[in-house]
Amino acid sequence: MIDLIVQSFGKKTEYRRAVLTILSFYEHIGEARKTLVFTDNPEWFSAYLEGLDVKYIQLTADKIKSMRGEIDFLHRMKIAMIEETFALTDGNILYADSDGFFTGDIKHLTDLLSPEQSFMHLKEYNFEFLLDMALPAEETFRAFLALIENTSFKLANGKPITITPWHASWNAGVMFFHSSHVRFIPDVFTLTDQFFPLTRNHASEQYAFSIILQDNTRLKPCEEINYHYWYRLKKNVIDQFLEKNLYRAFADRPLQNKVTTIMQWTKELPELLSKQKWILTDNAIQAFNRNMFLEGYKWAIKAILKNPFNSPSFYKDIAYHTKRLILNN
Repeated sequence: MIDLIVQSFGKKTEYRRAVLTILSFYEHIGEARKTLVFTDNPEWFSAYLEGLDVKYIQLTADKIKSMRGEIDFLHRMKIAMIEETFALTDGNILYADSDGFFTGDIKHLTDLLSPEQSFMHLKEYNFEFLLDMALPAEETFRAFLALIENTSFKLANGKPITITPWHASWNAGVMFFHSSHVRFIPDVFTLTDQFFPLTRNHASEQYAFSIILQDNTRLKPCEEINYHYWYRLKKNVIDQFLEKNLYRAFADRPLQNKVTTIMQWTKELPELLSKQKWILTDNAIQAFNRNMFLEGYKWAIKAILKNPFNSPSFYKDIAYHTKRLILNN
């Protein structure tokens, strides 16, 4: 049985994140479970993961091109990897993005998983929320909402499917599938191949998984088992930490020593991210941009206490949003 799927290719920052993902999974499972790693560099991983039951699937340029499909969509590869894994095992599948680490045991989820029950990381928003996203950065999200409001879609077998603004987007950083859920993969491919070319929205495969799973199963969150640091600034913090700490000598340690170290890291990293000065500053600006002024001032105070010598532009931003609040603009 293949328990965990992780993809990692392109550069060492990606590889280090995947090692943290895999070792943190092992830390909480505490026994030899199989992991399937889709990568262009199995040799790099082999030293760090020695002692674990790992199967490597080589990602060549041709294989990557095939997985991206005719629509040439990077995240379509996720669907292809899950499909390939279903072909290699009769068991259940846990998919995890490499920009996340495990913080809890999945046993209680395993007991709940069934043909009628599936898991994704967390519910993010209903699609109607996309209407309020600011332009121009969020143009592709508004394009997706317009698409589902004005287009008739079909599943892989030609059967029509109705997609509404009240369907929800669920974060696809972690997904837990029962073996019977292999039947949904053709429909996820079909919707993704319809969504992406018409919107260029890079959440297209996430939307497809979300729609199919919530229409056909009881879809529940599993965020309590995994910290998904998908946001750019959080990735920067984690990458700096791993570059400093996940060095070559770390790979030569005994497996249990590595797991013990990873256990400590997974306890420290959420707190590190919650107090990092860049993130505090960004939280403030994002809240102000959403007109959530009280929350914005809360984060701004934390950012200033953390770094009184913050950039002049940050203080200008606070002044600008304060003026907006006073003028009710």
